[in-house]
Parts: sequence; structure tokens; C-alpha cells
Amino acid sequence: MAKVFFSLFLVTVALAQFDSATLTGIVTDPAGSLVPNATVRAVNEATNTEASAITNTEGRYVFPSLRPGSYRVVTSAQGFKQFVSSGVVLQVNQAGRLDVQLTVGAITEQVSVTGEAPVLDTESASRGAVIDRTKMVELPLNGRDYNQLALLSPGVLAPTPRLQSVGFRGAFNVNGNRAFQNAFQLDGVDNTSYSNSFRGLNVQVIQPSVEALEEFKIQTNAYSAEFGRSAGALINAVIRSGSNQIHGSGYEFIRNSRLDASNFFANKNGLPKPFRQRNQFGGSFGAPIRKDHTFIFGDYEGLRDAAAVIRLSSVPKPIWKQGMFATPIWNPYNPLDTGTDFRIPATADCNNGSGNRDTAACRD
Repeated sequence: MAKVFFSLFLVTVALAQFDSATLTGIVTDPAGSLVPNATVRAVNEATNTEASAITNTEGRYVFPSLRPGSYRVVTSAQGFKQFVSSGVVLQVNQAGRLDVQLTVGAITEQVSVTGEAPVLDTESASRGAVIDRTKMVELPLNGRDYNQLALLSPGVLAPTPRLQSVGFRGAFNVNGNRAFQNAFQLDGVDNTSYSNSFRGLNVQVIQPSVEALEEFKIQTNAYSAEFGRSAGALINAVIRSGSNQIHGSGYEFIRNSRLDASNFFANKNGLPKPFRQRNQFGGSFGAPIRKDHTFIFGDYEGLRDAAAVIRLSSVPKPIWKQGMFATPIWNPYNPLDTGTDFRIPATADCNNGSGNRDTAACRD
């Protein structure tokens, strides 16, 4: 199994999508009065791309569609010093608010603020949690399945043991809803598998690699009507993009039977230790094609998995099919079981295959 993600990010094209973030706020002077016609610029610190807005008569500005990331917000108005706020982090589908208070002075002067408190999501009533890239990279994941990190959000529980036993991916229960009532989005596109067979034992059409994901947000309730169609949670994932800095990674996770202990069934039947070999490997790469304008990002993940499985089953003997239980029926995994509890001696009146079974001897 192999997965490949490839994306080309053009800053000249800006389309509003569900995976974007919104930033709003008001601009005031030192006395608290509203400042209209102020220019506010949001500069992505990774790509140096810029979006601009003008405050209205109420001093409010709005950036309706910003890609998740770290921004530098620059506010300027005639008769005031330029105000620069760096390290403003916006997350997927966040409706953040950042208010600015200008200082009287020349516009050529600058007031800089760094290390500001995180932008609060005060413009939305939805509840949930954002799992950023730091958590995805540093927290342990069995099989590199990012869906397991949804359990960090309140109200989310692991799937039933039956789904876990077959290795079903992307299934979890949210606030008592069924596991198959959740909806998934990838870069603003519906990623929910509606197939009855759930192709590949996954509730998603595409299972993105951890290396390909920037972050994802799980909204457990009260989310906007634009994310309808499900009674459970909404999982909104965003693919990484290139930046002005070349970045990449490579990895390989190995599991094999060399260091594994033998299992119970192999030992009981005198069989060798079952074979197991699993290799999960891949890498990612991002870079600028044209600095500050065009960027590229790609990811590949491969999986090679082979395992030997010991299967045991009970096959009835032909004599048992005739109702003859003279031979013992015993539990091979219980050393104290001799089979006498299930032995029924054959008699002329019962269990001989020809007599009348509905007799007192047979019932006894």
C-alpha cells in the first residue's frame, strides 16, 4: 500500500474554503475611539504572502480566508505609529479576534509586539479541539494513524473492541453518537467514505499521512450549518504546503518477528514462532518554486506488511455426526480436561445409530 500527496500552492489564487481561518478585530486610538480607514495587513511568516483589509466606519477589519499558520499583523493609519504584532497563530477553521490600539505619532515610527497571547476564538460557538503538528509528531501513534489523537478532545471515546480487532481506522464515538456518524474533510473537500464496505477498513476516502498533515480540528458539537450532514463530529484536516525555506523529512518504522515472543497457540501445538514483517516508510519535501509567490509540497508513504497467522478449528469426526460419542471430546488447552465429561457410552438402545433415541436410556 502506498500513499502520495502532492500540492502546488499559488498565492495569486485565493479561494474561500472550509479549511481556512478568519481574523477580525477593531482598531482604536489611545482614548478608545474607533479608527476608520486604517490599513491592516496580514503577512504569512512562512511564505511572506500578504493579505490586506481596510477598517470600516466602526473601526472593524476582517480577513475572511487565511491559510492556517503564523502571521505578522501590521496596522497603520495617518497620524499614528505603525503597529506590528508578530507570531499571531491562526488554526484551521478558527474565527480569531485581534484588537489593535494605535499610538499617536509619525507613521514612519513603529510599535512592535512579539510573543503575544494566543488569539482567542471568540467569534464562534462551536466546541472542539485543534491537534497541531507538534502533537502529531511527538505523541506516539500506533500505525501512524492520526485519528487516534482525536481522543485528546473531551467527549471522544475509542471505538468498540470489534472495530479495534479488525484494525478499522478513523472510527471513534463522540458524545454517544455512532462511530459512522462522523464527517471528514481534507483541505475543505468532503473526505467521508459513503461506501457500504468502507474501502480499506477506513471511514475516510483518503487517509493522509502524518507527514502530510499540518493540523486538524475536531468539532464535537454546535458547529456551523455549512458543516452539516452528520450527527457526530466533524474532523477538518489540512495538508501542509511549501514555504520559502526548503524542508523535508524521511522515516521508516519496522516491526518484525525477530524480537517477538512466540504466542500461546504456537507453543501449545509445537509450531515455530509465526513470521511477521512490517515496514512503514516514506518522506516529505517542501520548497519554493518562486520565492514569495509559488510553493510546492509532496509526500509519499508506503506500507509492506506480511504476517503468518495460526488458525485452529474443531472438525467433527464422522462417528460424531452419527450420534456416536464413545470417543472423548476434550479441550486441548485445558491440561486437566480428559474428555470424560462429554463421553456418552454407546448402548444398544442409545447412540448406536439404529435404535430409538427417544428412550429412557438415551434420555438418562
